[in-house]
Amino acid sequence: MSSTWKMTGSALALAAAVLATSAAQAQTKPATTAAKPAAPANQQAATPEAMFGRWDKDKNNVLSMTEFKNGWQEVQANMVLRQLHETFVAMDANKSGAIESSEYAGLELVKRAGASAPPMSNFDLDKNQRLDFKEYVGMVRTMAKPKPKG
Repeated sequence: MSSTWKMTGSALALAAAVLATSAAQAQTKPATTAAKPAAPANQQAATPEAMFGRWDKDKNNVLSMTEFKNGWQEVQANMVLRQLHETFVAMDANKSGAIESSEYAGLELVKRAGASAPPMSNFDLDKNQRLDFKEYVGMVRTMAKPKPKG
């Protein structure tokens, strides 16, 4: 099979629908005082044509398997980012737009780690004693990594 192929309209429409659904779900959530991350460029226009244009990096009107895989990975990464943001907003009990130490203790990853959980200060890059969304994502990346056996 060739490593390049024209994406069928139905496959591209499915990918666009995934993005559109994700964006629509985020817009139907009640407004909070927490700052939402800006929508990535690949979610600002979720039409099949716009998506194809973003994914077709060499602009030859054909998606290589690599272009498709990279585009699909981007879609998946954005869905994970949205889920992380929803969790962040839900755990921000006082709706301050940040995770404070009392809220940090209630995070699932922190509870699971128990006494071995790193202190919040390890992730508080600006040392303001609270985690903004970017710091929270860094904390999740660090704490969710599988521990090496040994």
